[in-house]
Amino acid sequence: MKPSAALPFLPYVLGLVIGAAITLDRLPGLIMSRAMDRIEALGAATGSVRHAPRVTAENQTIVRASPDILYSICLFDLADGPIRVDATWPADGNYASVSFFDANTNNFSVVSDRDVDDVSTSISLARRFESFAPGQTDESAWSPTQTGLILYRRVIDASTDLDIAETERQDFTCTQMADQ
Repeated sequence: MKPSAALPFLPYVLGLVIGAAITLDRLPGLIMSRAMDRIEALGAATGSVRHAPRVTAENQTIVRASPDILYSICLFDLADGPIRVDATWPADGNYASVSFFDANTNNFSVVSDRDVDDVSTSISLARRFESFAPGQTDESAWSPTQTGLILYRRVIDASTDLDIAETERQDFTCTQMADQ
């Protein structure tokens, strides 16, 4: 094939490459921004926790959310400095985790009850290269973006005392470290 025969395909290939780059670079941020706006509209202001009701067929808003998991969510904005995240782990031995997602939907850190030996954990969340006083928390997480969300998940089963599980879940908090 002559080089001149490939010229008609050049705009198509160039458009394909540019379209793919834009999709991979911008689409995750748009998805997360929309999700965060929806979560905020449900009552989770930035820096506060929303403890979602137990998932049932009647109240399911997320496709395929598990009815065997209690969910809590915290939107974060690190503009005012680091955030302290506290979680109490299940006394019944069921799994629980705190997952951190950046503004582009990337899961950049997870801490679970299987990772720690204590009944509770405090995690400092800050931007990369931001400093904060050491020793204030058990763990540290470094966010690649200024905003994002933190998801607490706690597994329940038929033997779970839901009142105890709810009390433990209420101990999941997100607060500005400067406010403490």
